[in-house]
Amino acid sequence: MVSQQPAEPLRAVVRQYVGYRENSLVAVRRREVPTGDVALIMSFGPRIDVVGGGAYGSFAAAVSDTWSDTEYIGEQYGLEVMITPLGASRLLGVPLDVLNGVVVELEDLIGTKAKRLIEHLAELPDWPSRFAVMDAVLPRWLDEGRPPTPMVEYAWQRITETQGRVSIGTLVDELGCSRRYLLTQFRSHIGVPPKSLARVLRCRHAMRLLRAGGKSIGDIAHECGYFDQSHLNRDFRLITGIVPAHIPFFQAGMPSSA
Repeated sequence: MVSQQPAEPLRAVVRQYVGYRENSLVAVRRREVPTGDVALIMSFGPRIDVVGGGAYGSFAAAVSDTWSDTEYIGEQYGLEVMITPLGASRLLGVPLDVLNGVVVELEDLIGTKAKRLIEHLAELPDWPSRFAVMDAVLPRWLDEGRPPTPMVEYAWQRITETQGRVSIGTLVDELGCSRRYLLTQFRSHIGVPPKSLARVLRCRHAMRLLRAGGKSIGDIAHECGYFDQSHLNRDFRLITGIVPAHIPFFQAGMPSSA
C-alpha cells in the first residue's frame, strides 16, 4: 500500500489517498471500523464482497456508526480517497443520509465522469501520477457542489475538535437552534446524527490511546468521556465488534489506511 496526503489546498476536506494492490490465493476477510469520514473506492480490478451485503467495484462508503467485514480472493487493486463528510456531501451532490446503511457505486452518484476518471487512473504508470491527477480533479468537482451550511460546519468542527466530547445540548445552545433542526441539517450533510458521529470519534480517540499503551482501560474511559469502563465496553462492541482489550492486537494487523 502507498499513502499520501493531498495537495495543501485540499487538506481541509481530503484526509489522504491510499493506493493498494494485493493478491491472495485464499480468502482474506478484513474488519472495517468506522472512522467518521467517507471512503471513496476507485477500483481498477475485481469487485470486493461486503459480507452480508453484495459485491462492489468503485463505490462510496458513507459515515457509519458500526463495523462491517469485507472479503476477497485473488486481486484487489485500486485507489481509496478518505474525505470528510462535508467534503463528500459537496463532491457527491446528494444528502449523505440517503447513503446511510447502503453502498452505492460511484457512477450511480456522480455519473460517467467517475467512470472516465477511474479508467484514466488505471492507465497511469504509478501512484504519484494517480495522486497528482486527484489533486487536479477534486478541486473542480468540489467547486461544482453545494457548500455546507455554516451551522452544520460549525457543529461538525466542534464535534471533531473535541473528539466527540461536546454534548448536543451545548451545540444547540451555542448555535441558538432547536435540536430537531440541528439533527435534520446535520444528517443531510454528514449522514448520521451528531450523537452517532460523536460516539465514533470518541471511540477512535480511545483506540489511539489503547494502541499507545501506558494507561488502564478505566483511565482511558474517563479521559474520553465515557461514564465508566462498562460504557466504553458497550460502545466498542457496537462500533468495532470487539472488546477494548483486543484493540492493540487488532490494530497491529490492520493496513496503514485504517
